[in-house]
Amino acid sequence: MRILLVNPINPSYYRRFKLITPPLGLGYLSSVLRREGHQVTILDANVQPFAARTYNYAAYDLVGVSSDTARFPWAQLIAESAKGRGVPVVMGGPHASVAAPAILESGTADYVVLGEGEESFPRLVAALAEGDREPELDGVGFRRRDGTVRISPTRFIDDLDSLPLPDWEALSLDKYRWTPFGHRAMSIVASRGCPYDCDFCSVSQLFGRRWRKRSIASVIEEMEILVNDYLFDYLVFFDDNFTVNPKRVIELSEEILRRQVKVEWMAFSRADEIVGHEDMVEAMAAAGCRMLFIGFESAHDEVLKELNKKASASVAHEAVAILKRHGIDTFASFILGAEGDTRSTIRDTVRFARRLGARIVEFSILTPLPGTRLYRRLESRLLTRDFSRYDLTHLVFRHPAFSPEELRRIFVRAYVSVYITPDKLFSFGLPFLKQLLATRGQAKAWQREATVLAHAHQLR
Repeated sequence: MRILLVNPINPSYYRRFKLITPPLGLGYLSSVLRREGHQVTILDANVQPFAARTYNYAAYDLVGVSSDTARFPWAQLIAESAKGRGVPVVMGGPHASVAAPAILESGTADYVVLGEGEESFPRLVAALAEGDREPELDGVGFRRRDGTVRISPTRFIDDLDSLPLPDWEALSLDKYRWTPFGHRAMSIVASRGCPYDCDFCSVSQLFGRRWRKRSIASVIEEMEILVNDYLFDYLVFFDDNFTVNPKRVIELSEEILRRQVKVEWMAFSRADEIVGHEDMVEAMAAAGCRMLFIGFESAHDEVLKELNKKASASVAHEAVAILKRHGIDTFASFILGAEGDTRSTIRDTVRFARRLGARIVEFSILTPLPGTRLYRRLESRLLTRDFSRYDLTHLVFRHPAFSPEELRRIFVRAYVSVYITPDKLFSFGLPFLKQLLATRGQAKAWQREATVLAHAHQLR
C-alpha cells in the first residue's frame, strides 16, 4: 500500500524557538511498514510546506495522522481533508489514544491506533489490504457499519529490540536544524515507560508504568550511525525517565567510552534519582552527558504531593550541585497553577528557580491533559475544550485562586524574572525576548486558526 504519515504543525514555544526534532514515532512506523513491502512517505508540517486542505491525499491508499492534545485541531483538519478525498484515515499518538471514542463517533478518522503502534498499525494495514474493513485487532479502534464503536486494549511492546531503527531516509534528517549550544542535534530513545505515574502526565497511560529498555548494543549501534553516518554531534535521549536504572546508565556510559562514540548528549531524569547516585553522574559525564532535564515542578512539598510527584523539593539543590561537580548542566522545569498554588507559593517557586543555578529554566501552566488522573479530577471544571489551548501555557480550568488572564501574566513575569538577570541576560535573556516578540504575531495567527477549526467542528 501507499501510505502517507503526517506530523501536524506544533505551535508550541519549542517550535517558535526552532527546537524541532524529527517525529521518531513515525520513523519507527515507516521502518516497520517498509519492511513489510509498503511505500511510505513522512510529511512533517513543522519543517516542510504543507497545505492541509488542498494536499493531494488521493495519491495514497491510506493516511496516518499523529497528534498530541494541543495539535488536535490541525490533526482534525488533515484527517477530514483526506477523508473528503475518499482516502481512509488512521489517527494515532497521545491524544488519539485517550480520545478514541470521540474521534471515531465524530467520524474524524476511520481508525484509531492506541498506544504504541509499531505492531498494531502494520496489522491494521495488512487487514485493510486484504479488504477487511472491520478488523478486530489489539490496539485498534473503529466504527462498525451499524454505528457502534469497537476499541480493543492498548498494546505495549515488550521486546524493543524487535523494532527496526527509525527510517531516517523517510524522515529527511537534513531538514532539522536544531543546534543547541552550537551542536547539530538529533533525538534518540533508549527505553519506554515510567514507573512514577504523576497525576499530570499521560506517559503511564500511553506507554505503561512498566519501564522497558532496549539492549545497550542496540542503543550504541544507533548512536554510531547517527554520529558517524549522519554527522550529528549532540543527541537528546527522549526517554521518559533515562536514569530510572542507575546500573544500566553506568553500563551504557562505559560502552559509549569503550566504543569511542564521540558525541555530547542530554537526557531526562529526576532529582531523587541523582542524589545518592553520584557514581552514575560521574559515568554519564565521562561519556559525554552535558545536560539533564529535571522536573522540579514546585518549591512546596504540599504541591508536589497534590501532583503525585513522589518527590521532595529538599533534594533539588543537592541534585544540581552534584551535576555541577561533574560538568553537567540542568534544564529545570516548573509547573505553575496547581490547585493548591497561591500567589505566595508561586512567588516561592519562581525564587526557587532563580536560585537553583540551572542553566535553563522552563515554566508551564498546569494543564489537565485527556487521559490523566488530573483531567478526570478537573473535567467538571474545564473552561474550554478548544484543545489548541492545552499547550501548557494557558489555564483551561476554573482555578480557586487565579483567573486565566492573571495566571498568564504571572507565567510571563516568571520567565522575565529568571532570564533578565546578569548571568542569563546575554546568553538566554535577550534571545528569549527577541524570539518572543518576533513570533508573537505568528503565535496569535496559529491560535486563531486552531480556535476557528475547533469551533467549526463543534458546530456540525
